[in-house]
Amino acid sequence: MNILLKIFLSMSFSGALLILLLFVGKRFFKDKISRQWQYYIWLIVIVRLLLPLGPETNLMGKTYQTIDQAITQSVSLPQQPLPSGNSNAFNVPASGMEHGGQNTVEPKDNSISYHPVRDILSLFANHVWLIWLMVALILLVQKITAYHSFLRYVNAGLHPVSNVEQLDRLSAIAEQTGRKRPVELCVNPLVSSPLLIGFFRPCIVLPSADISEKDFQYIVLHELTHYKRRDMFYKWLVQITVCLHWFNPLVYLMRREITKACEFSCDEAVLSKMGYDNAQDYGETLLDAMAAVGKYKESLAAVTLSENKQLLKERLAAIMNLKKQTKASKVLTVMLTLCAITGASFIGIYTISTATDQVHAAAPSGVQTNLTDNPSLSLDISSCAVNVLPAADGKISAEYNSEVYDVKIDEQEDSRKVSISCKTRTNTNDETIKLYIPAIAYGNIDLSIDSAHFTCDLIKSGNITGEFNMASVFLVLPESFSGSLDAVANSGYFQLISKDDFKNTNTTITDNGEWGEIYTPKDFKENGDTYSYTNGTENNIIKVTRKGSGVMGIYSSNSMDVFNMEAFDSSDFPEEWKNLWSDTWQGTPWEEDWWQNSWKEDDEN
Repeated sequence: MNILLKIFLSMSFSGALLILLLFVGKRFFKDKISRQWQYYIWLIVIVRLLLPLGPETNLMGKTYQTIDQAITQSVSLPQQPLPSGNSNAFNVPASGMEHGGQNTVEPKDNSISYHPVRDILSLFANHVWLIWLMVALILLVQKITAYHSFLRYVNAGLHPVSNVEQLDRLSAIAEQTGRKRPVELCVNPLVSSPLLIGFFRPCIVLPSADISEKDFQYIVLHELTHYKRRDMFYKWLVQITVCLHWFNPLVYLMRREITKACEFSCDEAVLSKMGYDNAQDYGETLLDAMAAVGKYKESLAAVTLSENKQLLKERLAAIMNLKKQTKASKVLTVMLTLCAITGASFIGIYTISTATDQVHAAAPSGVQTNLTDNPSLSLDISSCAVNVLPAADGKISAEYNSEVYDVKIDEQEDSRKVSISCKTRTNTNDETIKLYIPAIAYGNIDLSIDSAHFTCDLIKSGNITGEFNMASVFLVLPESFSGSLDAVANSGYFQLISKDDFKNTNTTITDNGEWGEIYTPKDFKENGDTYSYTNGTENNIIKVTRKGSGVMGIYSSNSMDVFNMEAFDSSDFPEEWKNLWSDTWQGTPWEEDWWQNSWKEDDEN
């Protein structure tokens, strides 16, 4: 699954947990804390739902990590068991073609099966974010369209109030609330109750200009309180949140609760200014606002004095129970706020750093979920020189001297295994074996190279595990390589080349050798015995450890331009190795008979 989609889903699940916690807490603290706090505390949930921010270690991140690891293990490709009781499982078929001392080996034809249903499901999982985005955009467009439709409706029947006395009272109330800019006062007989429209230029709309002084004061103060607190922005922020998390049923409950809390807190603010003794008069104003029934009303577009009868009933009950906040309630409010913030941080989300750590942790085992369905590859090579080439017919085959080398090939549907060794104890043959393998995407790849030369540049995908002992290995990662490499080079020479400059990799080279050096491009960071490099998405993991003695060279596609040649110290190298470095290792490797003549002479001495 796309990492960004995982992050967004974790945001939704984290927000859902906070919503449940607030609903549970409301049962215990509903009448003990201010309505204003019960209104604004939901901003913590909205921030959790909208912003992909959080501590690196959190509950949601650990949960996702555990689930992903379980899924990875459950879908991991099982290893193909060796046939029991059959010593010829790897034997070369007797029908192998012989010509000119060379033997060409081809395994039995086993067709590779495909799984269209699985592929379709995989395609759906990779593009499910398009469905989410499409639905979110449709819902948002619908709400914006409804908003503009309502504004056109209201503006069509809008008439400015010309009563000088009412305008003077409006100005006096606005001044009391700290509103310095002018506020428009209009009448539209088609609206069901007094409301406020306009994000930046507020306009109070009355169903009728014929209104008592007392009601007028409460109505204006109520609507100006909405405007001062920017409740319209708050409501639209909630609507955007609901559109983005349309699949989460709890966000709809949150929206309903915020709508109620908005009016409750506004009532509280009005009475705190006018005095709690005026609760009955204010309640009567709310009842008068419900007189007009059945007229057009759209609560999304504006903040109104009265929403519906059920909400009005709850507001009247709350108004009669409003009391001045005590010191104990203020302390409780602070404690609950800290608990809410701490809870949001503890729950957290699935962050990018968590995803990266997960990939890093999975890399050594050679398991990546996007590669587990691919066939495995195992190459066991000893005491010979092998050059890996792409198979034209999609089958594994080899060209070699059958008198000198023993080649065993087992090609199954989900696994390919090749074993190549020298029949004699001492290899005096300087011929290079040509091994042809399909240039396809692999899953798990095991490379065991012992006292041999190995050249390969066609592994474009796979989780590679390498064991190189007294070997000369030239491994080239093609452009757009996808997978991981976990290799141990024990003596000999190991050259790793990335054709796309280690793009999107996290590379770690560890030097545990007693003699020899590791040479890396300049952009690799050196810290003691560790060399590291990161680039792009870091989706691919490369880990190489040098042991014993020998030389390791790490190259990018333009390695000769960025390679730190000044760091190269060849004073302790044999003369033959100095020549090889300048003539062969930087050119075309494995030519002539230098491997047999140089290394074996050193061993004999």
